[in-house]
Amino acid sequence: MLFKVESNVSDNETKKFEVQEIERPTIEHTDTSKRFYNVSRDFSKQYAHIYSARLNTFRNILQPIINKRWGNKYKILKLCDLRDKGTTCVIIGTLFKLQELKPSILKELSDQLEIIPQPARTHFVHETDSLVLEDELQRVKLSGDCVDVNEVVTGVVAALLGSEDDNGVFTIKDVCWAGCSIQKPLPVLTSDRYIVLMSGLNLASKSGDHLFALSLFTEWLSGFCGTSEYQEEVSKIIRVIIAGGMYANYSDETTLSESDVIAASDVVDSFAAAVSAVTPLDLMPGCKDPTGIMLPQKPFHYCLFPKAIEYKSFNRVANPYECDIGGFVCLGTSGEPIKDIKRYSNIDSDLNAMKKTLQWRHVAPTCPDTVPSTPCLDTDPFTMYNCPAVYYSGNCNGFATDLFKGDEGQTIRIVCIPDFCSSKTVALVNLANLECYSMTFASL
Repeated sequence: MLFKVESNVSDNETKKFEVQEIERPTIEHTDTSKRFYNVSRDFSKQYAHIYSARLNTFRNILQPIINKRWGNKYKILKLCDLRDKGTTCVIIGTLFKLQELKPSILKELSDQLEIIPQPARTHFVHETDSLVLEDELQRVKLSGDCVDVNEVVTGVVAALLGSEDDNGVFTIKDVCWAGCSIQKPLPVLTSDRYIVLMSGLNLASKSGDHLFALSLFTEWLSGFCGTSEYQEEVSKIIRVIIAGGMYANYSDETTLSESDVIAASDVVDSFAAAVSAVTPLDLMPGCKDPTGIMLPQKPFHYCLFPKAIEYKSFNRVANPYECDIGGFVCLGTSGEPIKDIKRYSNIDSDLNAMKKTLQWRHVAPTCPDTVPSTPCLDTDPFTMYNCPAVYYSGNCNGFATDLFKGDEGQTIRIVCIPDFCSSKTVALVNLANLECYSMTFASL
């Protein structure tokens, strides 16, 4: 175990720091994020296309799940086919939350005209919030206690069992979520293999309080710390994934200027090169980094990394990012979708929000409603087509982890990666058993 190395040296003897060559093992890696790279960038199109593509995808996903859960007793109808009042049926559609406090451009214009003053908010839940279900043609108001309006967000596709009353309100009797997709069998590793997850390095910050911790991390990763026995354990780290916030993190209220990016680029490039020199590095952008703000974000431009780009182990990747590491599917974002879910619901923690996205089988359900997104046309790239073994979110408030079990026996390690700038902490996942640890680099 990386944190519990039992030394053979007795307590009365001095630990040996012998110089020895240790080869870092390699493991097959495949970037499976093609759907994030190839999204349409045609901004002349409307956003209705992505909702239509999402609904069509989930209709196919939910059909066998509905049959397994409720059998063939109830008809699956579209909203336009709801004619017989009081007849129990199943409808599949996209949930939409009517929220009084939701930001609106019309309200912002009213604020400017000083007609309706609006206080600044970071949480938009109100007791009057309600749900409707919509498809390609129309929508219907929902009622019932089966779906808690404060535990869902706009954009989630669900199958609802219930009936419509004389007032045109659909009363829910039961709900069916998509759940996790089928997970391919996980490989069995005979020895420990670790991946390091970190985010929020904030290297464009005017404060340098975290740079010493970052230097400690680089030395530790390079094997310059500890005994030869401990160094051998560190050599089992096979990959580092930085989930956004390289220049500025999500919580940083300042906006980067061109001069800030130029000033920080040399430090960013030097750090990326130092990591890439000792282990493969996957570098994801975040919402405050110098790249397009709309999800899915394209990789950083290569001109920002003249030193790191010389290493074949350096990979500029998309956000969200999905890859296959030795048969283990790893999927994650830099944190924007999870933080947005918390803003528009009463889901109180990053960990619980991530569990909900697994239940909904969607990485970013609030795209494009409240999270900026490109107007995808034919497909919804944020659908979880492959069940991950490791599912992570960057720039979280603190380190948290849990082992999620799906209805079909899926095993998923969920990791909330803390903001390194404030926490000085990284997360490590052992692919051999999916155990997860945190490690802090702080001076005593």
